[in-house]
Amino acid sequence: MKKQNAAHAHASEDKAARRTTILQAAKTLFSRGSGSLPTAAEIALEAGLAKGTVYLYFRTKEEIFAALLLEGWGAVMEEGQVLFQTTTGNRAVKVAAFLTALVAHLEKHSELLRLDALGYGVLERNMPHDVLVAHKAEYTARLERTGSAIDSALRLSAGRGVELLMRTYALTRGLWQSYQDAEASHLPHVARRAANPFARELREALTEYWHGALASPASSANGSDVV
Repeated sequence: MKKQNAAHAHASEDKAARRTTILQAAKTLFSRGSGSLPTAAEIALEAGLAKGTVYLYFRTKEEIFAALLLEGWGAVMEEGQVLFQTTTGNRAVKVAAFLTALVAHLEKHSELLRLDALGYGVLERNMPHDVLVAHKAEYTARLERTGSAIDSALRLSAGRGVELLMRTYALTRGLWQSYQDAEASHLPHVARRAANPFARELREALTEYWHGALASPASSANGSDVV
């Protein structure tokens, strides 16, 4: 029995490692590219695997990139959860720690927002329904865990943390898209990028949003500790 359990554990580890290899290969190719999704054959070649092996783990290439998207935003939320649970100080200090970490993560992983832009129009429309449902359930679970940590750390009413996170995501995605549109159409806005790049603009916009949101009566449990 022990030998069987050991063999099963070893097989599970091998399977997890191979899945990680596929995801890393896909991430590398997407980061190098211009925004389109690499093919399953290209991912297999980069991973050093047969194309058929890739399909043993993922039914479509879109499923691979949806997993990367979940992994990327999941890392943001997990880091946020830890920060809100461990950072000491008032609301302003805790929020600043989270926003600094968020912007730093997006700067380090610049492919995340490019991939996110493909979410609904490309990825979701080409994923098996059961996989899509599972991905959304996992994303929601992570969102709610981080939201609960925010509620507790900032003494907010239940569910307010999730609202703050959802609006933070919307602001982040919208601001990033506005920069892409400006670059594509050569609008004068582009000239401002050297003096006020996306990261700085995002940090300012999110700080202003959280400041205003937490100053509202709906976000203050006792009204005495706003950002």
